[in-house]
Amino acid sequence: VTPIEPVFLDYSKDLTQLKAKSDIPVLYKQNTTNDIFQLIYLFDMGNNNDKALGTAAQYLEYLGTADMTPEEVKSEFYRLACSFFVSPGSKRTYVVLSGLNENMPAAMALFEKLMANAKVNPEAYTNMANDILKSRKDAKLNQMQNFSRLVSYATYGPKSPATNLLTEAELTSMDPQQLVDRIKQLSSFKHRILYYGPSNQDDLLAIINKEHQAPEALKEIPEGNNFEALLTPETKIFIAPYEAKQIYMSQVSNKGEKFDPAAESGRQLYNEYFGGGMNAIVFQEMRESRGLAYSAGAFLITPSKLKYPYVYRTFIATQNDKMIDAMKAFDEIINNMPESEKAFNLAKDALITRLRTERITKSDVLWSYLNAQDLGLNTDSRKELFEKAQTMTLPEIKAFQEKWVKGRTYIYCVLGDEKDLDLKGLSQYGPIQKLTQEELFGY
Repeated sequence: VTPIEPVFLDYSKDLTQLKAKSDIPVLYKQNTTNDIFQLIYLFDMGNNNDKALGTAAQYLEYLGTADMTPEEVKSEFYRLACSFFVSPGSKRTYVVLSGLNENMPAAMALFEKLMANAKVNPEAYTNMANDILKSRKDAKLNQMQNFSRLVSYATYGPKSPATNLLTEAELTSMDPQQLVDRIKQLSSFKHRILYYGPSNQDDLLAIINKEHQAPEALKEIPEGNNFEALLTPETKIFIAPYEAKQIYMSQVSNKGEKFDPAAESGRQLYNEYFGGGMNAIVFQEMRESRGLAYSAGAFLITPSKLKYPYVYRTFIATQNDKMIDAMKAFDEIINNMPESEKAFNLAKDALITRLRTERITKSDVLWSYLNAQDLGLNTDSRKELFEKAQTMTLPEIKAFQEKWVKGRTYIYCVLGDEKDLDLKGLSQYGPIQKLTQEELFGY
């Protein structure tokens, strides 16, 4: 069978960059498939800049205006076959409007009206605050949530994006007008607009320029807390409590290495060979050969932006009594990577086949461009990876492992039932620090 030829993006042709009023950049990709649109206001600010922003965004969905109740707002969006939501993250906030393109002007006008004229609903705020507090309690019961917070603690320390939350006292005592004020001010900050839909470029700009309420001069994004990932120059062990018959364990290592485009091909093939799927070395060694894990993986994670570092992270879920054996085995294969031509060829073929068959289409083209821009790239990095992967050899991956992985120091994260753990064996790796749920979750 003739191999499928890969298709890579050309950002100069596969999307269009426009400018709306107030010098707002617009990324445009035409939808030629159907009559559905998606319009996104993207703000490079989030809870790191203002820890109440996420709560304000959540509150918007419960509000009406002076002349429309919340129920009437919802009914009108339903009538227009459109909907909206606000998705705040730690670093970015997305305001998303979508639906039937012929109704986009009316839906946009309604949404802009809501953003500019939202009216406080005290009862809805009280109910929302209670829901938030309940969801926080529920999170403490979830094993993966506990583990995620433990890894975040190891990565950032006591103060992290995960713990940057309004306290219970702040939530219950807050005047909801403060949240409404944040909503009204949002569009006054610098932002970008993403559009995927059937409208042509001129029609789109005409709609945006008419309906989008933004001042002539947009304000700069306020400085926030960057929550820099901590370096890991010495071995530490963090233990967090969770009653279960199996532990979750991770190793986190940060040497402060910044994004290096030249290393990316080696990183991706190393991850595929060593820590990827069921044919990878980690899975074969830790689960199939040694029976030490239910699941396992290990990856050098590329930064999402130029200012962030590479982080090496492992994961293993195993029985409590197999913890020390699993740690020894993991350290052994990470530092002395087993070499198997057969496994390498499987990994290489899998990576090349995925690149041949993968298609980035529709609105994903816009996100691919944004992700590339975040790393200072102007081209689709998959093209270079595909070309280099053809000729890469196992000795090259071994050399990558020797340079980037071998000899790292780690923060060990162990989530489990302390009474079932071999603390004496653990202490041989380094000093143990026991953490409480309050330290992990920040509440």
